[in-house]
Amino acid sequence: MPNFRYRAIDLSGHMLEGVLQAGSSALMAAELERRSLLPVDIEEVTRTGSGLSLSLQSLSTPSFDDITAFTEDLAALLSASVALDRALQIIHQSTKRHALSVMTRSLWEVVSKGHSFGEAISSHPASFPPTYIKMVEVAEIAGNLDVTLQVIAQERRRGRELRQRLTSALAYPAFLVLAAMGVLFFVLTVVIPEFDNALASIGSTANNSASVVFALSRATAANSGLIAVIGIGILCGILFISRSKPARAMLISLLGHLPGLNTLLMQERAVVFCSTFAMLTKAGVDLPTSLRLIRDLMRDESSAELVADVLARVRDGSQLTEALSRASFLPPYGLQMLRVGETTGDTGKAALRVASYYETRLDRSIARATAIIGPIVLLTVSALIAWIIVSVITALLSLNELLL
Repeated sequence: MPNFRYRAIDLSGHMLEGVLQAGSSALMAAELERRSLLPVDIEEVTRTGSGLSLSLQSLSTPSFDDITAFTEDLAALLSASVALDRALQIIHQSTKRHALSVMTRSLWEVVSKGHSFGEAISSHPASFPPTYIKMVEVAEIAGNLDVTLQVIAQERRRGRELRQRLTSALAYPAFLVLAAMGVLFFVLTVVIPEFDNALASIGSTANNSASVVFALSRATAANSGLIAVIGIGILCGILFISRSKPARAMLISLLGHLPGLNTLLMQERAVVFCSTFAMLTKAGVDLPTSLRLIRDLMRDESSAELVADVLARVRDGSQLTEALSRASFLPPYGLQMLRVGETTGDTGKAALRVASYYETRLDRSIARATAIIGPIVLLTVSALIAWIIVSVITALLSLNELLL
């Protein structure tokens, strides 16, 4: 079914734009009129050799930050006793982002017809994850939708900041490694061949380590094209892993077996589990449903299987901390903190304390690892380049002695 880009005027006189699927432009116009919109312009989105000239996904799916801002705005309006449908209308009319405008228009229409907000957002799975939808459904029943939306927004902000800190911490050593590889490649393909040619022009050959350096330089220069292709392939592989959830999950599982990194991954897993569990518990979601939603959030298959095992034990009648202990899912200290909270009947707050504790430890571990990796990379590259330079200079000095 083709896609049509439209511009239309709503009942309040505002101009709307969007993309919808329809069998023809006439059917598209009828659909807009059914939605109480006055069509101004309807244009079919044509395909080109590289695919759709206008990406439907990019037009219709707001970004993560857009959804977080939408959640905060909606929570603020509901806290001010504004009706839900009116709050959605206000957000729709005030937003400037096209994708968010299209989505809020759709939510407003669904809610105005008498459907719940949970039903409205469930039709946008790309924007609203299962945890978000379930918390909204429970909050609507409990009558605390504004408070729940504030909790969701705060958790999304905290999760985004954590990911940004992780990315920033990894960016520095990654930059050092790439820069070191570039410098080494330049030295071997540009600098060393000049000395090699100078020795060859006078019929002299290098000995010992200098011969190794010149042989490595010749091999690098002869295969520079292949090395460049391999480098581009590695960069493309990194980009693919960063965008592909299955590939990212597989990489995380492999890294979990490395010494040192397994501790970092366990701390990160504890933060994700406990913070999400605390958020769901505060929203009133029951324990089995919370564990099922958390299982779907896990980024690697092994962690998801562990949560599934915990869920099965809880359904069989075990307490949460007992099931977590048998599955060896949380570090001992975090498990003990959670057990104390379970004993006092305040598991949600205990889980939040565990998440805060391990988030702090995770930040410290990453900062410490970054502080160690950076100097190690610099010292390694410096030592390698120094060895190359000393080997070449030694060969030139020995040649000078022979000439004298």
